[in-house]
Amino acid sequence: MGAVSLSSPLTGIGQYTRHLVRELAALGATPHCFLGAGWSESGSASPHAGADGPAPDNAGRAAAWRTAARGLLRRSGLAHVASRAWQAHRFRTGLPREAALYHETNFLPFCYGALPTVLTAHDVSWLRYPETHPAARVSLMHRQFPRALARADRVIVVSDFVRAELLALCEVDPGKVRVVHNGVAPAFRPHAADVLAPVLARHGLVPGRYMLALGTLEPRKRLSTALRAHQRLPAALRRHMPLVLAGIKGWLTSGLEREMAPAVARGEVRVAGYVPDAELPSLVAGACAMVYPSIYEGFGLPPLEAMASGVPVICSDRSALPDVVGDGGVLLDPDDIDGFSAAMLRACEDARWRAAIGARALRRAAGFSWQRCARETLDVYGELLATGRG
Repeated sequence: MGAVSLSSPLTGIGQYTRHLVRELAALGATPHCFLGAGWSESGSASPHAGADGPAPDNAGRAAAWRTAARGLLRRSGLAHVASRAWQAHRFRTGLPREAALYHETNFLPFCYGALPTVLTAHDVSWLRYPETHPAARVSLMHRQFPRALARADRVIVVSDFVRAELLALCEVDPGKVRVVHNGVAPAFRPHAADVLAPVLARHGLVPGRYMLALGTLEPRKRLSTALRAHQRLPAALRRHMPLVLAGIKGWLTSGLEREMAPAVARGEVRVAGYVPDAELPSLVAGACAMVYPSIYEGFGLPPLEAMASGVPVICSDRSALPDVVGDGGVLLDPDDIDGFSAAMLRACEDARWRAAIGARALRRAAGFSWQRCARETLDVYGELLATGRG
């Protein structure tokens, strides 16, 4: 299994890969994981050293050379190309002899032809919204993804929406595309305020007294809508119910940072950054509501995690989000700042409404699990191995 996305900090694809590996192992199908620098032992999360790794007394010198080489490649614009080439070499030379199938969980396989191949496509946002990605990423996907689709024996997509997008925008045999929905971890569930309080206190937060926007800080998430909607709330409420932005810093964030700086200075917006896995379920469960105005998602893990925690979701009505959220949240145009602000105000002031939305969210989220994702993925493997390639 291609598992380079397990590198910390985990993004959505990393979460998908981690949960899939764990649940496959629970089903007795522990994969060998390729982590970029090497292969894991028996599906563990750590790569074992390759035979060509540096001797311990040369490790510091080798690390210094690697650092210098990476700097040179980065300045030349060849860093990603060189990294993929090096990883592909490590993949091929360390490929376990007993492997029967290769599943690449992050779009682009490292090699073709050696084994029956499954790839997971999480979205095609670089085709719909190329302006929301770095140019180098868009160029890479345009060059390599068509080949990946053509050479893969099965293509797993994480929602019916992504399947429709793939068939509309790419050349792919519909007969080899399979829908396997993402899941939600059991840690995301309702918690009593006294259980949440110690974790939230480390972030300067109080249970039920903040709005949460969770996800990578990047243009596609349309966090400007969340910020502007929050700023339209009464000043006293903004101070009492701050907006918390939680997630790693992506790209093109300077404009958002400038816009939110005054609100941050007033304490109305908190930038939590990357939240460790051990604390994230508490941060989600303690929110008054989750605000998620993303313009494009292949699935939408954060809204599902909030729903499983009984937290109302105020969410974009675009892409796969309506299919995931259903009646478990409020769906709005991601550019409807007034609509988002009105829903945020109601979440703050109407406890009965909040409870009703939360109850529907729990029912909706109960239909998704990583165990089910793993079982259905295993079914795809079995079908491929039973029927042959192509």
